[in-house]
Amino acid sequence: MKRRRRKSYTRILVITAVVLFILAVGFVLFNRNGVLALMRIRKRREAIEHQIDSLNMEVESLRTEIRMLRSDSLYMERKVREIMGWGRPGEFVVRFLDRTDE
Repeated sequence: MKRRRRKSYTRILVITAVVLFILAVGFVLFNRNGVLALMRIRKRREAIEHQIDSLNMEVESLRTEIRMLRSDSLYMERKVREIMGWGRPGEFVVRFLDRTDE
């Protein structure tokens, strides 16, 4: 009789420990500050860092263009003619229209 109680007590203790372990793992994984939330935050951070790198490259490109426009008159002339669609004497200006412009 005593052995049966002891087996039943041990079984209840093991089941309780397993249930508590499963609950603890679930809490660690799925709570608001859990592992899954941390993984989502890291992924979002990587995407933002990539976006920042891309924007920094664009800023540097624009700074280079500003320097060129301020210091290189030939570059400035070429840009103005490109934007305005102007040509020099003897040149033919060919304009390509987008389908949306028709």
